[in-house]
Amino acid sequence: MSFKFAQPQEWWLDVPPLTRTESWEQSQQHATPNSRWNAYINQICLKAVLARIQANNTPEASIWLNDAQMPALWEVVNGSAITIGATRLVLIPTEAIDDGELEVPQEWVDIPNWVGDYYIAVQIRPESEWLRVWGYTTHHQLKTTGTYDASDRTYCIDAEDLTDDMDSLWVRCQFYPDLQTRVDISPLTELSTIQTENLIQRLGNPEMIFPRLQVPFSTWGALLSNNNSRQKLYAMRLGITNKVTELTRLSEWLRGNFAPVWQTIQDTLTDQQIATAWRGSNTRSLTNQNSVFDVNRVKVLDFGSPVNQEQVALLIGVSATNDTEVTIGVNICPTDNADLPHEVQVRLLDEDGNEIAQASANVTQTIQLQFAGQQGEKFSIEITCGDKSMTEYFVI
Repeated sequence: MSFKFAQPQEWWLDVPPLTRTESWEQSQQHATPNSRWNAYINQICLKAVLARIQANNTPEASIWLNDAQMPALWEVVNGSAITIGATRLVLIPTEAIDDGELEVPQEWVDIPNWVGDYYIAVQIRPESEWLRVWGYTTHHQLKTTGTYDASDRTYCIDAEDLTDDMDSLWVRCQFYPDLQTRVDISPLTELSTIQTENLIQRLGNPEMIFPRLQVPFSTWGALLSNNNSRQKLYAMRLGITNKVTELTRLSEWLRGNFAPVWQTIQDTLTDQQIATAWRGSNTRSLTNQNSVFDVNRVKVLDFGSPVNQEQVALLIGVSATNDTEVTIGVNICPTDNADLPHEVQVRLLDEDGNEIAQASANVTQTIQLQFAGQQGEKFSIEITCGDKSMTEYFVI
């Protein structure tokens, strides 16, 4: 990647042809021309700026949400975020020729778990193979100096109030990470399950071009702040309603009742995998009555590659600790004796979609998690393989 500077303070970044091609292909998984174009320019912006940041002695910088979660966001909102430790940078791309102000969607400012420390203005010209990073501000400045536009729900701040020396941002991030950059945001009212499902049904109509403007922000923000709700809304807008999956009830497993998709380990895993499963917890064979967990079942997840090269086995073990508590094990392993496919990541999420734990691996034989839960608690397990993701939902 090469860099050009119109002024010492700004960054001018090349957008290679391969980046444009890949971004366009990935943008096609959206419901409308508007959301496809939004995803396209955001993908270009995110890739180019992240590469620049990582090359600037900040290799630990990473995308705030993983690749599998970004499409649901870009379906309805402009912008993306990069994290450097505890610091969050929000990127706001625009194709506007006029750089007189920065307009930030309200979601990035007033949803508590979306709030950034710094908001970066990016002028993008994808057809001209470049983008310009020309200024930044803080959350505090947006809320105290910026102007709120209720017609399109954006916070606007004049260019003269932005800091235009981009290199000063890295001085702040690296040497002054404890600077006060945010103001306190009031929590959003939680939505009931019925409210959530009704909103998804209504706003999931792809003919609704700007769903973010169709309901009060307090309602919209509460819906969007929940990862599971966001993914369901995205699926509904694509017409993939079966992504709103049913719950697997683990209490039924302890009574001996299983859905057909959950198979026995003997029918699914190899002898070697059975012998070494739960190795980190106990080396006893799962075929014994004295196994690590009282009940073990396996579901094969197919990520859609040819000749089953990206299938993984999701092994769930359950034991009753007492009348109200159970111990649960999660084991991700290949469907044969080979290693797992590339770039496998597993995330354990609570009922609201918040991450409880995660594990990832590039080359390994298994990924394991173990945790305790109370009767009635809900959780989900998100498995990402490359650029594809699947989520299984459970209730204890």
